[in-house]
Amino acid sequence: MKIIARSRRQSASSQVGNILCLSIDRLNSDMLGAYGGVSGIETPALDTLAAESIVFDSFYATSLNLDALCRAFWRGESPANFKVVDEPNDVASIFRVMKQRGFRTFLISDVESVALCPCIDSDDCDDRLLLDGNHANEPGETLEETGFFKNFEELTRFLAKLNDNSRLESNSPWFVWAHFSGWNERWDFPMTLREQFRETFLDDNGDVDEKQSDPASYAATVPPYWRRPSLMKRGARNRRDESSEQRKRIDDHVEPALASLALNEREYARLSALDEVERRQSVLQAYAGGLSAFDETLGGFIAFLKESGLLKNTLLALSGVRGFAFGEPSGLGIPRKGDETSPFYTEETRVPLMIRLPNGIGATVRLPTLCEPRDLFATLCDWPDFASTLADPDFWRVEKIEISPLAGVWSADDKGADSNAGVQKNAGANLYDLEPYRELAPDAPGQNLLPFLVNEEGSARNAIRIVAVDADSPERALVVDKWFIKRTPIDAEAVVYETDPTERLELFVLPDDRYCVNDVADRCADVVETLSQALDAQK
Repeated sequence: MKIIARSRRQSASSQVGNILCLSIDRLNSDMLGAYGGVSGIETPALDTLAAESIVFDSFYATSLNLDALCRAFWRGESPANFKVVDEPNDVASIFRVMKQRGFRTFLISDVESVALCPCIDSDDCDDRLLLDGNHANEPGETLEETGFFKNFEELTRFLAKLNDNSRLESNSPWFVWAHFSGWNERWDFPMTLREQFRETFLDDNGDVDEKQSDPASYAATVPPYWRRPSLMKRGARNRRDESSEQRKRIDDHVEPALASLALNEREYARLSALDEVERRQSVLQAYAGGLSAFDETLGGFIAFLKESGLLKNTLLALSGVRGFAFGEPSGLGIPRKGDETSPFYTEETRVPLMIRLPNGIGATVRLPTLCEPRDLFATLCDWPDFASTLADPDFWRVEKIEISPLAGVWSADDKGADSNAGVQKNAGANLYDLEPYRELAPDAPGQNLLPFLVNEEGSARNAIRIVAVDADSPERALVVDKWFIKRTPIDAEAVVYETDPTERLELFVLPDDRYCVNDVADRCADVVETLSQALDAQK
């Protein structure tokens, strides 16, 4: 571990407790018991943390681009407005907000682009720490050799030293954000952890089937992306429709990415969903072995927090960053840089979020409200003030919180969402019945999620926009209360005639179809028409 930046800015101390955020890339909700995951995969540490926390059932990553997500988590920005090449601005990061509130601020990651993220001013972090970024793909011999163990070991040492220094020097609280690459790069989980799922056969639907006579082959020893030579030939393809705007938009994203990558990087892309079932099962076993490694090391880390007394006055947030595709319809594994137009679905965008508050406040509560990284940003920024609100008995006697007029609603009346009264009147409306379509209110900033402890039916926002990379992504999706609609560009090579469609709209019912396997767009034309307008509505 090395320190790569040190802040020169100082500020007054505060009596507010500490804040610790753990963000784990490719942590998939569908594999966790707290989210109704696959039976037979035990995660006792995660289950215990969920029981002690507020669990958010509908937390969505709003992009698959890590830079855009960092800006959403740390600056409260919408990836739908983000451009990969963008002029820097002076939007205050969460590190600056905490610094101004008297916190000592730290960023820790094993991903260099995250640790050095330019969206955070160098003076806003007391330290930026880069952990070992050696992403091994071969299984280690022991748990201690895994990236998860090493990352939590370094984080434990850092917090122990921070705690000792606090007792000796200052009572200032600290804010620590730790980002781990998770399953995005490093697949070094021991074979013993992978092989424990050999007898528990995972069938095509992710369900446990103990009746299979032959167990699945042992888990894959490399990350689930491999050579696809056809990707190398995209630049030389036959252009049947040079004037196609769709082709231009795809080329603008893909061709520069291909040109900038080394040869060996260009040869990798996500495995097709049509590949052998056995390959999928081996990847599932490998992922599950990694989940066991993560859970065991997380359990040891939380035990340290409790034994040291740090957890008594620390808000602990655990979130996924991006999910992981386990098969149809989006393919298997992770799209690499040369394949940014690979389709995404809810497996990669719905991620876990648990917030453990001090003193057991909110334990065992599940909140269904739609939320996204910007809302976690707002929640953490508000926490130093809101902590005292939660301690006030009068807060818990509030019958109904005021819904923000900025949150945006679907409304059929002429006033739309221009007034707070209109918002409260229509916040629970059934989208399926709404006609005619009305634009959403201007894009809502992040919403503090903690007031929903006293109004679990409240809504932080009524819709979440998701983009593949940035504001210009041709592929985008929209999540509302009961629907997930997605616009996917059709491969330009398949567009032969001018009358051929250049995009496909898909509609899925939530939460029943969480794997997005039953497209109902052709049976719900009115919903598709209504929601499709919102895909490109004013942000």
